[in-house]
Amino acid sequence: MINQTVLSVAQPSIMKSFGVSLSTVQWLSTGYSLIGGILIPVSAWMADTFNTKKLVTYSLGVFLIGSITAFVAGSFPILLAGRLLQAIGAGVLSGLTMTILFSVYPREDRGTPTTLLGLVFGIAPAIGPTLGGFIVDNMGWHYIFGLVAPIVAVTFLLSLFYMADVVPHKYTKLDWLSVLLSSAGFGDILYGGSIVSSYGWTDARTLTAFIAGIVLVLLFIWRQLVISNPMLNLKVFTKENFSTAAIISAIAQISMVAVEFILPVYLQNARNLTATQSGLAVLPGAVVMFLLAPVSGRLVSKNFGKQIIVFGITMMTISTALLSFLTLTTPIWEIIALYALRNVGLAFAMMPAGTIGMQHLTPDLISHGSAGNNVVRQVGASIGTAILVSVMQTQANNAAPSASLLKTNPAAFGHGMHLALVSGAHVSLIVATVIGAVGILISLTLKKDKD
Repeated sequence: MINQTVLSVAQPSIMKSFGVSLSTVQWLSTGYSLIGGILIPVSAWMADTFNTKKLVTYSLGVFLIGSITAFVAGSFPILLAGRLLQAIGAGVLSGLTMTILFSVYPREDRGTPTTLLGLVFGIAPAIGPTLGGFIVDNMGWHYIFGLVAPIVAVTFLLSLFYMADVVPHKYTKLDWLSVLLSSAGFGDILYGGSIVSSYGWTDARTLTAFIAGIVLVLLFIWRQLVISNPMLNLKVFTKENFSTAAIISAIAQISMVAVEFILPVYLQNARNLTATQSGLAVLPGAVVMFLLAPVSGRLVSKNFGKQIIVFGITMMTISTALLSFLTLTTPIWEIIALYALRNVGLAFAMMPAGTIGMQHLTPDLISHGSAGNNVVRQVGASIGTAILVSVMQTQANNAAPSASLLKTNPAAFGHGMHLALVSGAHVSLIVATVIGAVGILISLTLKKDKD
């Protein structure tokens, strides 16, 4: 999570450093999701088959190599390669996290993992953007990865000496056709989402990727239903609240990614804030999320899961709608307050939805539930991000002043470019608001636990 949030304020500096566009630097995020989306379905089989300690240790090792590669990168392709190595480690780890925690805690105490993960989701945004902004301004963006590497190294050593094998195992042969279908299918969908901002929705490359991906995913689903030992047991999607909660998690993830991608670009490129100031602007919101995470966990334990999720998605949607009215003169305190309100919504929506979805799964299905939830969230967030970035870039390009104005009146051209960027952010946040409104309607269909 630190690795994800710390990069958001560095994106404008990376664009300048390598002379790349917004759609190119987006690959650092979409490529990360692409690899994760491919690996997460396999993580269920891996959790069932292999020693927990070895899986975590190897994943952290790959993550560490990726962090060091990104730290020493002298070109954008090398930086992207390091980022994708990080994604390989993170893809397996993200599939294991909920599986491990839900294997440790009994069903009646599963509000505790929600609290623990909520604290993680709260601490990382509190540390990441602010510290990342300070590092970018004073040391350079490379040292963001220099910060992550020693943390991963310490975690690697801790897992090596203290990790236990806690996930129940059932040794089954890996169905390689399922691996091929899921990798190609989810990979094509995520790839299609990542190239939308470069080529548009009607381009043959985009359409081919999406159509091929959908066909292959349908074949993957069919394969899981007909084989005796599926790589991803789709039975989890028939359990009470699971499918609904997974969709809500994806919508919450879209909201989180949308604002955390758009806001730093707006603050630094349109409002001329430094990376440090941009990071400080989101610090209060991260602190709010950190403080509310234990509250949301306790409320889930007391069987108020549905109520707080509806409240969280509503707050998230309202704050996103209000953010869509930002201008070049919007007071910074107002943006800080709206970002904090959005994080109130996330604290009561994201992790509680994951917990409610997993609540009724038996121990043998927990790894598959964790993987299934993560796949829906990753694919949904990737496509959602692609839509939002595409909308933002298209609107900004359409609203941009004529290039000839740069020669005759550079000041007017610069102001026009700032207005175009704000216009793009405005339309993109309106789309994010509509997606959030859909989330409110879906959250109302959650069933309250009878126990």
